[in-house]
Amino acid sequence: MALDLTEAEAAAVADAAESILKIISFAQGRAESYKARRDELRLVHFPGMKEDSETNAQEEAIFYSQEEIDKLPRLRDGRYRMTRDGLHQIRYRREGFNVQFTSKDKKTVVKRFREWVRSVNDETRDRLPVKSETFEQFASRYFEKVKIANVETQTYEDLKKQARRHIYPIIGKLKLKQISPLRCQEVLLHQIEANHGRTAETLKNLLNEILRAAVGEHLIRENPMNFVKIPKHERELGVSLTLEEARAFIEACERSPYQKQFMTLLYTGIRRGELKSAMIDEGFVTVRNGKCRKGQRPTFRRIPIAEGLRAYFPLSPADLTVKEDVLTRNFKKLCPNHQLKDLRHTFTTQAIQCEIPKELVDVWTAHVDKKDMTTAVYTHFSAEFQLEMIRRFHF
Repeated sequence: MALDLTEAEAAAVADAAESILKIISFAQGRAESYKARRDELRLVHFPGMKEDSETNAQEEAIFYSQEEIDKLPRLRDGRYRMTRDGLHQIRYRREGFNVQFTSKDKKTVVKRFREWVRSVNDETRDRLPVKSETFEQFASRYFEKVKIANVETQTYEDLKKQARRHIYPIIGKLKLKQISPLRCQEVLLHQIEANHGRTAETLKNLLNEILRAAVGEHLIRENPMNFVKIPKHERELGVSLTLEEARAFIEACERSPYQKQFMTLLYTGIRRGELKSAMIDEGFVTVRNGKCRKGQRPTFRRIPIAEGLRAYFPLSPADLTVKEDVLTRNFKKLCPNHQLKDLRHTFTTQAIQCEIPKELVDVWTAHVDKKDMTTAVYTHFSAEFQLEMIRRFHF
């Protein structure tokens, strides 16, 4: 049946038909967008999801929190529309992004948007922490990113060695979430049973700071070291060699290849780790203080050269550079009832017995009692006075 429409009515019907066609086209576009996004959803790996992708093998244990997943761009969050001039357009305005893709070809728009989503997801995924790390992997990152910037090189190497020797063999291959207080206790128990209380204390502190960092990275919820207890280690105080022991040690050192190093420690009271920095100049041995923390301005002190030490001159830097553990082992062979640090105590004790003022001896050994802080700050000894006092020193 033919309709007799006025010109205005015919124009209105034509406009309505055009609107219907646009709605149909928009619906078709949404359907294609939904179909396209199915593959895109596989950019994020959820617990329990199975994938056929070859790349998934290396990521099968990597999981993200729901909050992290929600922040990843997805195709379904893109808004498709037809512009007034007939172009296809997809916009994405979420999580700080404000992008749009426009083209005459709908497939081109979908492809470009999909590539952008994949690119952003990959970059975000690289920045997110890997939650399948073993303790050894995370500890290695902690050493490289945190520890190295806060301790001296020798301390850094010593702690890494302790971790490799005592921690990694027991819990190194475990995932972070598998580490329990009892497993940590097991690490420390080995040292306690071997009567290595100081090592156990060092390992406890190291484990605590590494696992605390894992909590801060949201890799574990709670630090298992919060529930670990070990007996308090009573550190052994140094014991000076008696005068007879000191003389016997000096004689025994004549057969040691490390005679010059041992005599420098005995006649100056410097620490084992300070030996490599020692320099001889104008009647003094100058060393860098070994108790400076990383980041602090280095400080130096000068110890006048005792007459007994001059017998072992010349002392070159090569003579004074030797691995610390080598000195420790060889000292035990010569003096089995003492520790290497006892040479420092021996110097202090003998200096005071030779009637050298204690305040001056404290300056030479960089030992400052809090009760004597005012004296240490405001007392300065001339080089002439120090050289005069050291003449009193002898064994």
